[in-house]
Amino acid sequence: MQSNQNSKPEQPSDSQEKRQSPSAPGIMGAWRHIFKSRGAIVVLGFSIGALFLFLTMQKIQWAEVAKAFETGKWLPWLPLAIAVYILGMLLRGYRLKLLVEGEAAISVATASNIVAVGQATNNILPARLGEFARAAMLAERTGLPYILSLTVTFLERLLDGLVILFLFVVSSFMVPVDSQMRYGACLAAIAFLVAMLSVAFITLTPQTSIAIASNLTSGLSRKWHSKAVGLITQVNRGFGCLRDAKNALLILSSSFLVWLVEGAFFMLVMPCFALPPGFIRGVITMSVTNLGILIPSTPGHVGPYHFICKETLISVCSVSGMTPGTMDAIQVDPSIAFSYAVVVHLIFYATTSIWGLLALAKYSLELGETAALAWEARPIRRLPDSHPLSQAASLDSAQGEPLSIITSYPELSSKVVESVNKFWSGLCECFIPEEHRLKNADEFQHVLHEVGIFTVTELERLPLRLRFLFEIALFGFKASVLLCSGRFLCHIPIHERRGIVQAWAFGGFALSRKFMKPIRSLALFAYYESPAVQALLDEQTAGIIACDAINTVKLDKADAAENRAVDAVDGLSENLQLSEVDQT
Repeated sequence: MQSNQNSKPEQPSDSQEKRQSPSAPGIMGAWRHIFKSRGAIVVLGFSIGALFLFLTMQKIQWAEVAKAFETGKWLPWLPLAIAVYILGMLLRGYRLKLLVEGEAAISVATASNIVAVGQATNNILPARLGEFARAAMLAERTGLPYILSLTVTFLERLLDGLVILFLFVVSSFMVPVDSQMRYGACLAAIAFLVAMLSVAFITLTPQTSIAIASNLTSGLSRKWHSKAVGLITQVNRGFGCLRDAKNALLILSSSFLVWLVEGAFFMLVMPCFALPPGFIRGVITMSVTNLGILIPSTPGHVGPYHFICKETLISVCSVSGMTPGTMDAIQVDPSIAFSYAVVVHLIFYATTSIWGLLALAKYSLELGETAALAWEARPIRRLPDSHPLSQAASLDSAQGEPLSIITSYPELSSKVVESVNKFWSGLCECFIPEEHRLKNADEFQHVLHEVGIFTVTELERLPLRLRFLFEIALFGFKASVLLCSGRFLCHIPIHERRGIVQAWAFGGFALSRKFMKPIRSLALFAYYESPAVQALLDEQTAGIIACDAINTVKLDKADAAENRAVDAVDGLSENLQLSEVDQT
């Protein structure tokens, strides 16, 4: 927030408003901008869509299509298909939440709305331009940089392609597919494999990829060099979710769930046209259709979607398979197959469009309310005297500068909270010197809990290869403690536990010392940063100073007394000498 009592919100002038407003408002202005910036892609998309529409309409008997819709068995299959598709959208939102979990905290509902906005934009704009709108919405809702949001979107598409290819290959062993499908899948596999290898290289060696980008652009100007390094850095952050093995497994599992549910959606539409509901046939039809619409085409994939879905259904039903619903070969009429493709596309198109428009309307209202609140906001006139920022505010005000405060408190993930248990508290306690231990037991345990949170959070940021080695060493440490003592570390008394940990941290085995070094450094750093510990240290320091002062006074008094005694002895000796002289 920014506090400045003399500043007032500046009203935009009419000329500024005119410059900020688009030259042609509404959908026509958006289309004009699209044609100016990406005209070649748009023309190519419409050309591909028109070609597929022409191919789709070949050999279609419209009377048969009308009859198929009249005699279709819509209940309960159509509501079930819609419900399953909505479930798939929620699963996509859950996967998006996992992808950005390390950078931002969003709910499944918000993530699902972002997915719906992207697909709804694809329904009205050609050449899959909705992916850019989706990345922009993700950046707006989470505060992430746009390049980072675009990287997350690219990673989603890459995971989709790999999972779809895997499902297609597995399904083709159960239901034979023709050579054209296999050839197309091979081409797609090569493209996705190259992309996946690039992602793996950037994910596993982030510093190397940044160094390569820096070296390749070192001959360019400083501006372009900085842009290239910044771009690779943002891409590295976007792929950071894959460096955690558990999180990567969750993301991959959710991707499989997304497309298995999508295959069930394709299957549930089959009985509407008296086709046996075969799950494997639905998965193959879904896989080929979604791989086919990856190419830029018309808004909503009209044309390519219908053609690929129709041809795939005819082909996959013409052979017998090994699973229920696929054992008998069926000759599907092209008109029936076209009707099936129309219904599948209509459910996809209508659901995403309605959902996306509702989400856009909701977020537009929220943006308006936020802008209104920001316009009416007033600076804080006075901070409480007890507030820690009060002195900083007074110093900045005395210098005539506004007070700018930037705060960031990341939300703790469930993994960190679960990891900070008795084990980590007991381990970190072993590094705390006994003389610096807090007297209040409850306060000491609370500080240890905070130290464990900080330690585990920082250790999670290790690169993947170092984190893998650290997890191996941690498992070995726990196992050795359990085998040698027969107890878990947290159940061992503190004096024995401290001896075990000190043997690992300062023993003769170099690898154990390297394993314990980051834990000891992080634990001590976090412990001595605690206000309670700093107060204890200040108190002990004051006591030491007071003791030194008392000892100094005592020493001074002792020296003075000793000097007086010496003087007295010297005086007595002198008197004795004088007496002896007199007697002599």
